[in-house]
Amino acid sequence: MPKVVDHAARRELIADALLAVVRRDGVGAVSVRTVAAEAGLSVGSMRNTAASQDELVAFAMRVVADRVGQRVAARVGGWDAARVPSTDDLADLCGEVLPLDAERRAEAAVWLELVTLARTDTRLAEVSGQAHAGIRTLVDRVVGALLPAGDTARHEAEAVRLHALLDGLTLHVVLHPGATDVTAVRAVVRDHLAGLATR
Repeated sequence: MPKVVDHAARRELIADALLAVVRRDGVGAVSVRTVAAEAGLSVGSMRNTAASQDELVAFAMRVVADRVGQRVAARVGGWDAARVPSTDDLADLCGEVLPLDAERRAEAAVWLELVTLARTDTRLAEVSGQAHAGIRTLVDRVVGALLPAGDTARHEAEAVRLHALLDGLTLHVVLHPGATDVTAVRAVVRDHLAGLATR
């Protein structure tokens, strides 16, 4: 009988291998061959997931976007519907999109490389645009939990400010990891949200 392949499990295996290559060797080392070797697969067995360099790049971008989205959904889903989220809850939610551990740093490194490519690649641009909108939804939710309803202009301004803060912190951690302490990054986000809540 032909071997039955669990495509979802293989996708996760390839995704984990891709991020492992990035963590160890950087984004420039990612290729179908290196990821296949890391996953313990033949190059040919990857054809249903990513048979070429371009397909692997698109796959990587979707993986990162999906994983961030799943973490955000899991955290929000764990909140008690009867309780207003605290500043710490909201800071932890923001933390799901920040490179605060090895896995998230690898995701962010991949993402930064790919959003640059997305400027000229329509396949990547679509995923990039969806992810950008997802972060905007997250910051809208956070700001909405901290500000009184009704002041649309202030809500808009604070959402833009928080989105820019998260993007900037991500750049600092990925580009200058030795100079950026993740504990300080968490504190910056928490302090920003606490200040927003009290203004």
